[in-house]
Amino acid sequence: MTPQFDMKKVTTPLLLHMLGQELRFPRLFLLRRKLTLNRFKKTIDPRFPRELIDLAALPAWVYLSLKEEIGQRKAFEIMRVALLTGGTAAQNLQFDTVHKERNFRNFADLELENNRTGLVRWNKMEVVERTDRRFEIKITRCMFHEFAVHLGIPEMTPIVCQIDNAMFNSYLPDEMTFDRGGIGRRISDGQHECNFVWELRQRPQPLA
Repeated sequence: MTPQFDMKKVTTPLLLHMLGQELRFPRLFLLRRKLTLNRFKKTIDPRFPRELIDLAALPAWVYLSLKEEIGQRKAFEIMRVALLTGGTAAQNLQFDTVHKERNFRNFADLELENNRTGLVRWNKMEVVERTDRRFEIKITRCMFHEFAVHLGIPEMTPIVCQIDNAMFNSYLPDEMTFDRGGIGRRISDGQHECNFVWELRQRPQPLA
């Protein structure tokens, strides 16, 4: 595994850029969120892993505060852009493609490793199928969703799901496809599990 990446190095400049169009003092707004973060963390149920709280509390606190300043729609879109960009960067780095070749076997190996030790290690995962051309897992417990629901912002969970879509479908673009087997098949949609399905397409035969 590569060393853990600080997503704030990506998300903070994006937030400052976007908040500059909505707030008079965007840097002061973010600084106040950081200065009051520990107080906010004390309101979070201690049943959540400390590392998860450290990872997710600041974005949640920024979003909750931003909703009060500019409304939910704008606040959500700003956080979506920032978290999608930062989260996709972090996911890409976890697959360490500089040192590990991009192929279907390596992807499946690293996805399993990431589920054990990476950013989603707090979830409960089961392997459904693994062949040379198809890989399927299911998540039966999503701590990110439980965390968001606890804070009263369940709408934030799909952003985490969208990071998966962005990263997985760009790992081997066109050659490997990712979906969840249909629409509405996530815990955040009210289901009991999230489905993850990757398939390797057959390369077309060259024209004669």
